[in-house]
Amino acid sequence: MKIVLTVIAVSLVFLTIACQTSEENITPATNTNSNSTNTTTTVKPSSQEIYDTFVRLTLKNSTGTSAMTIRKWLPTKTQIKIYWDGGRTTALLSALDKIMADMNVLNRYNKMIRTEVITEADIVINRVEVATHNSKYTSFQVSNSSVQGLTFTQWSSDAITKAVVWLSPTTLSILQNGVLRHELIHALGIGHTENTKSIMIPVLSSNNYDFNSFSILDQRMIQILSDNRVKQGNTEANISSVIKEYAAK
Repeated sequence: MKIVLTVIAVSLVFLTIACQTSEENITPATNTNSNSTNTTTTVKPSSQEIYDTFVRLTLKNSTGTSAMTIRKWLPTKTQIKIYWDGGRTTALLSALDKIMADMNVLNRYNKMIRTEVITEADIVINRVEVATHNSKYTSFQVSNSSVQGLTFTQWSSDAITKAVVWLSPTTLSILQNGVLRHELIHALGIGHTENTKSIMIPVLSSNNYDFNSFSILDQRMIQILSDNRVKQGNTEANISSVIKEYAAK
């Protein structure tokens, strides 16, 4: 049996004089072989695929037509502290610990850790009903309750400064790890792609991705973005050589 979910990410852009909200809503083709148990985790992408996917994930908007610039946490921020607010369970905290460990192997500078102090959190995770979330996080309002997860990122001219992740409390347990993994990658500054070898497609299938690990393609995406030579505000031209370096590995 194949189970499919839709994940939409929303980013809030906080500027000095204005606030702009953009919504990503892409529905690429999904794996239609309901009997398949293969995943994309160990499928090696081509060099061109790595290059194109990174550009799509970090340097293009939701429609893939408008050029953007890199957004990321400062490399000097050695710890990104995560606080799980409402709706956490022992199983989900274990899943979070596994995701953080996987990310920390790939991210050379920003190591994720859990905190029990909400005031020091850089990323807040909230898994509650929409009304409950919106009443508490008034600056990070969920407008579409039919999706499985949303990530709000806040940044200055220098770096991402905060992220709030909302998870649907009705998501099936078989899909929760995938939604959480997807949304935490958004919190790093990574968007959506149509490449089904990546967990960053907005429509996820439990048949074509191993939700307990990162695909080789996603590993490369995290490694490239975390590289100290890739800086907030960079364009494709600024970092083309760095992307090609990782793509060749």
